[in-house]
Formats: sequence, C-alpha cells, structure tokens
Amino acid sequence: MEGLTQGTAGESETDYMTQNTPASQIDGENEDLQVGHYSKNRSDMDVLVAQLLSRWWYVLPDWPPANYNYREQLEKRRLKCYPITEFEDHENVDANGYTKCYQISAFPGVFRDFKGVAHDLRPLEGKPCYNNLIQKSKEELISLIKTAIKKQIEILSASQYDDSALIKHLKEVR
Repeated sequence: MEGLTQGTAGESETDYMTQNTPASQIDGENEDLQVGHYSKNRSDMDVLVAQLLSRWWYVLPDWPPANYNYREQLEKRRLKCYPITEFEDHENVDANGYTKCYQISAFPGVFRDFKGVAHDLRPLEGKPCYNNLIQKSKEELISLIKTAIKKQIEILSASQYDDSALIKHLKEVR
C-alpha cells in the first residue's frame, strides 16, 4: 500500500521515459520540468486517481458503453451521421439544417463534422476521469489499483512480447 500512496509506482514505471527538461527551453524560466513524475504537490488521493487512470481499462467497465445510442445527442446538436465512405457524397448542411458528420473509428462517440470540428457525445456517466474517480474512497481506489495491476500482469504474462521487466516491476509495487 505504501508504494501506491507515495507515487513510487508511477515514478518507477516511467523511469525509462523520464526526462528532466530545463523549463527555460519551454517557457523561458529557470525551473526544471519533470516529465513522468507525480508532482510533489499532489495529495495521496490525487496520486491514487492518477495511478488508476493509467490502467482503468483493466478493472472498470468499458467506456463508452458499446451499445450506447448517440442518436438523441446527434439530433440535439442537429448533426447527421454518415459512414465515412459516404461522407463526401452529402451536402455539408442538408435542407433541414443538419450538419453532416462521421464517427471517428478510433474514438467511439466522437464525431467530426465537415469543418473538422470534433463533437464528443460520449456519456459522462461512468467516464473514467479525475472528477468521477476522486469521489471514491481511498480504500476503494487502492483495491481497484491492486486488481488492475493483477489483471495487467495476467495480460502481459500471456503476451507474445517480452514484458518480463515490467511484470517484475508491477509485482514489486502491488
């Protein structure tokens, strides 16, 4: 549990990617910007939420739900969705005032209109985000993180790739 609340799991997991970049290279100041580390200003709860957000898909329900119906949201925004293969064949705005759009295949529930504007119609309920997860108790977050790490180890162990270093690390922080 100590490893989970002190940020060591996140720091160690990303050590190989961690860089210290002088902030002066970014915004002209003389402070260092640490990439891949949890801020010392984060509370224990903030660190737990961040750790869960980095592996939520191992332990929380799929989001957005696979069977979610976006029709009402599309109608409300006066958007008409077309398959990407037919998108260019339709008017930008039809006679009824509906703007054509298509669903972005990599992001179910996100639609792009003819101007390139993305419309995120995914439901807020069940969304794996800071605002929703911070409402959980510390004990529940720790339990979810431990379960997620266990599931992550199971999946990595079955992988065709050599993830032994990551598996070893995950077993240490559990």
